[in-house]
Amino acid sequence: MTIHYENAPITEALIDIRVNLPVSATGLRLLESVHGRVRGTYPGKKRTLHVLGRFSGGDAVGASATQTQTGFAFSSEDGRQVFQARHDGFTFSRLRPYVSWRELRDEARRLWEIYREVVTPETIDRVAVRYINQIDIPLPAIEHKDYFRTTPEVSPVLPQGLSGFFMQLQFPQPDFGGLLILTQAAVPAPNPNTNSVILDIDVSKEAALADDEEVWGLLEVLRDKKNEFFEGCITDRTRALFGNRQES
Repeated sequence: MTIHYENAPITEALIDIRVNLPVSATGLRLLESVHGRVRGTYPGKKRTLHVLGRFSGGDAVGASATQTQTGFAFSSEDGRQVFQARHDGFTFSRLRPYVSWRELRDEARRLWEIYREVVTPETIDRVAVRYINQIDIPLPAIEHKDYFRTTPEVSPVLPQGLSGFFMQLQFPQPDFGGLLILTQAAVPAPNPNTNSVILDIDVSKEAALADDEEVWGLLEVLRDKKNEFFEGCITDRTRALFGNRQES
């Protein structure tokens, strides 16, 4: 079942595919060449970096950091769509306003086929779907349980007032051998008349995948699981914030 809200709270939706590349395809120049295939719709280009921090103790206490370029991120002219071509894989993300799963999936598949053709990955090792939602709740002060069915539980012998929270839960998914990570956290509100909560759902599977059909079939399963958890996390009072709801 597909559920579409008139004012969906999605701030970012992404599809991620992790790969192993042959040695011949690990050069940055080859990854950069992908841009020539997508420049018409993704004119922006930035480096993607991996930053590694190191702390030392003993007689020489200190900290240092190194950064390594892993690939490139190509962005649409309006900045709302970003395509990453990296040594370790491919990511396509759509920022607000989100339109539909079909549009996200179809554009991701188009770009994946370009990436795959250029870098010829040896294996596909992990796929993921992640949706980050920002839910803005009108003041006055609220009980989070009125809007969310999973909330932090504070001991009754402790003060109950919270100025913020961060909660992460990991759910094994035995039906398809994956993992769902649910992150819920208070964040700064866009205006003084609301409280804002991030509801971040990241569902993935690590496995050696044989071909594209298996990859995209699995992504449909991951997306359905994401929907199931999103609906399971919120109450009808929260749904009322999103406007008209359509099911198909």
